[in-house]
Amino acid sequence: MKLAALALAFALLAVTGLAQDDVEIARARAAHELSRELMSPYCPGRTLADCPSPDAGAVRDEIREALRGGESVDSIRSRIESRFGAQVIGVPTTLLGWLLPIVALAAGALVLVLALRRAVSRDGALPRVSSEVAARLEQELRDLER
Repeated sequence: MKLAALALAFALLAVTGLAQDDVEIARARAAHELSRELMSPYCPGRTLADCPSPDAGAVRDEIREALRGGESVDSIRSRIESRFGAQVIGVPTTLLGWLLPIVALAAGALVLVLALRRAVSRDGALPRVSSEVAARLEQELRDLER
């Protein structure tokens, strides 16, 4: 009986430990995703996740600690944006911000397709020959076959 109770206690501890590990993994993933969405105020053109600056590392640590403390991702994002300004917003916030790059890529692809089609049609087109030249070629081909 004591052995069964001990085994049950170890099983419960293991399950509890696994559940805590899952929560920690989820928090770490959320912290990483948020640091990939926010631009670094210390390294222009880089996200917080990519910036090697110690100050950016401190902001990443702050994000992790806030998530451990139970603060929501939106709350953390708002706090960081209010502290550093609009330049840290790394993802579009409006529909136009999402659609504009897609439209630009589609327009560029269309221009490329049309340019390639024009280049191929010019190089691949056979020259037009008059009926006299065509008749002469046919006659010479018949003469070669003999």
